[in-house]
Amino acid sequence: MATSEKPIPLSSPYSKPLYKWLDRLIPVGLAGFMLLVFFDYSWWVVHSPRPIATWRRIIFFSIWIPTTLFYVSLGLKDIIQNWNGRWEFAGPKPRPPHADTIGTQKVILQQDYFRTVSGKRVDLSQNAFFRWLFHRRWYQFAAQLPNVIIFNIVIIAGLMGTVNPNLNFGTVITWYLWFGVFFALCLGIGRGWCLICPFSAQAEWVQRLGLFSRRKKLFTLGRKWPQKYSTVLISVFFFMTLTWTEEFYNVAGPGLPIFTAALVAGIILWDLFYALVFERRSFCHYGCPLAAVIGATSAIAPFEGFRAKDRSLCKTCTTKECMRGSDRSYGCGWFEYPGSMTSNFNCGLTGECFKGCPYENVGLSVHAPLKEAYQPKKKRFDVALSVTLMMGTLFFEVINATPTYGVFDTWLSRVTGWTRIAQILHTQLQGYPNPLDFFGIILVWPLAAWGLTRLAAVFSRGTLTARELFTRYMYGWIPLFGLGIFARQLPKVLTNAATIIPVLSDPFGFGWNMLGTATGVHTRSVAPDWILWVQVALVIIGGLSGLFITRKITQLDYHNKPGAKAIDALMNGIVLIQTVALAALYVDIAAQNPGHPFSPPF
Repeated sequence: MATSEKPIPLSSPYSKPLYKWLDRLIPVGLAGFMLLVFFDYSWWVVHSPRPIATWRRIIFFSIWIPTTLFYVSLGLKDIIQNWNGRWEFAGPKPRPPHADTIGTQKVILQQDYFRTVSGKRVDLSQNAFFRWLFHRRWYQFAAQLPNVIIFNIVIIAGLMGTVNPNLNFGTVITWYLWFGVFFALCLGIGRGWCLICPFSAQAEWVQRLGLFSRRKKLFTLGRKWPQKYSTVLISVFFFMTLTWTEEFYNVAGPGLPIFTAALVAGIILWDLFYALVFERRSFCHYGCPLAAVIGATSAIAPFEGFRAKDRSLCKTCTTKECMRGSDRSYGCGWFEYPGSMTSNFNCGLTGECFKGCPYENVGLSVHAPLKEAYQPKKKRFDVALSVTLMMGTLFFEVINATPTYGVFDTWLSRVTGWTRIAQILHTQLQGYPNPLDFFGIILVWPLAAWGLTRLAAVFSRGTLTARELFTRYMYGWIPLFGLGIFARQLPKVLTNAATIIPVLSDPFGFGWNMLGTATGVHTRSVAPDWILWVQVALVIIGGLSGLFITRKITQLDYHNKPGAKAIDALMNGIVLIQTVALAALYVDIAAQNPGHPFSPPF
């Protein structure tokens, strides 16, 4: 049972005029920032030193003007409605008397189920600044706005900018910067990307018809997502499909900027459809192609997400405003109840539960990494299966960079007739990659993992099932997947990051120089030799972390079970094999670069 580190004052410390004016002026500043970016880009489009075709200007203004005016109008409405701070938190209610008796008894009865992260934890909500920030309704809006502006420019740049991907803002920002930042956020903060996601932000603003204010009636049909389809495997399917599409059309090569624009715009429209039809953030659960990736890798991040400090108090709370909402909050958009959360898999860090809890019994803690992967009692089979599928996708991404795979894929496409179909889809000569070997390689990993857990179940002499072992031990693959896929992005990010500097001044490749950095920056086309060692180091760290998690799972759940040592050795062995294989593949890929120390002649 978790308790707060120190008593929370019963009155709000934020009633001073300074805080009230901050609540008024910060949203005004954010709305002003939107207008500043709008007028700056509009001026450069009109006064571009290079003539721009009429249809390009039409595309720019047909997207840019309505979108900006819509967002600014919503922002002005919210600012006016909240000018007097009507959603200011007055302070927590007194602790219910039954929390220390009935509530405590209920928690003790369920303490095995509620086994969660233990050890030293630092609750950020105990800090006065974070407590103030998490109560602000504009807290998430301020985090989302820069990304919304960036990815709207990505769409426009992909549609009307230069076709050279190294000079186009859309492709440079997305594939040379965003992917690296995305995986860094996953590994460091968990669902940090979900907090600043521009896709869900715009869909949520339309659903709420507001940027940060609390509105009772939402602009949505509000249908519930079908219970039988409530699985993270839907996200994994979208992730694999998106990966194949990206490879086929060379979107992240990067290829033609219009493909990047279509990808981003497609995700935004898909998210908007979910927001208008289903309740809350159903897209983030069941439609986002990155939900499974973020959720899984968040298990090794040190942020545990917003959850109850004292479960005994939650047991006696009758309003459940953290989940249902209140006059200060919408309730959790992720359908999570902080009083029963045992992992950070579905915490989007929006802070709605923090604002809504009348007792200030919700906190955001930081602890040692990896703990979320092995300490919580509750683990899910669909998450474990998702990890194996994503691991297969990672290995495909690495294997397909080797010359051997290219020869095999070409042969398979010719034999199966896929080449002719590919020419219809994209006029490709080879049809790379063939969907048969793409999905075939991926499926090797869940099938192999299931076979190993079946063997492990035999070692237990019938006391454990293959499904239970699969569900628990596949969590040990998460750090290798997370750090391995991060390592996969490093060469592209590190060797091309400098191209961002000139592109910021000339986002569309039309000869602009807004910041004075459009010329004089040169980048290397071949990855430096040391990047390989960073990749290998990340893979080794991921492998060692996987071994640590696997060992901890054995100690916590099976230390006194028959065959525990044999099962532990088997599960650690498969993590070790994958670590060695992944590191070897990265070395092999580096050896294909001319001039690299590993490339022949040695």
